[in-house]
Amino acid sequence: MHRSSIIVSAMTVFGLACLPNGAVSQQKSMKEQLLGAWSLVSIESVRPDGSRSSMLGANPNGIAFFDVGGHYIISVMRSDRAKYATNDLTQGTADENKATAQGTITYFGAYSVSEADRTIAIHIDGSSFPNWNGTDQKRSFAIAGDELKLTAPVGASGGAVEVAWKRPK
Repeated sequence: MHRSSIIVSAMTVFGLACLPNGAVSQQKSMKEQLLGAWSLVSIESVRPDGSRSSMLGANPNGIAFFDVGGHYIISVMRSDRAKYATNDLTQGTADENKATAQGTITYFGAYSVSEADRTIAIHIDGSSFPNWNGTDQKRSFAIAGDELKLTAPVGASGGAVEVAWKRPK
């Protein structure tokens, strides 16, 4: 081996040793990138013709958590919901309860990630929309830096729901 090759090799090893922990390792898996908390940015219905509409108003609120054990919870709601006339959540009027039901979706359960097709499969243990209880759903997802986009197909209509999230600061 030439002296210059030995020097280059030694410099490379020294340089790699000086890098921060993990800098030499592979990029994080999709599941590792998904872990943690996400704040809702938007939730939109996308029609087959590409037109869009906000599903929960202009400034919806929401949070999603994905843990290392494969559990998640997602909760989103309209930010413009009116307060109930009484301060007792069990005493809402029919209209107040309807506004709450139509302005909120919360669900939780287990998830798994497919790195190959960039999808997340979720099993819904419980949901504020009871028809989802015990069901399995699939969403495509993309992560770019601190931004997450989940896309779920919508039945026979051919449309989709796109949900944009951002890591909280």
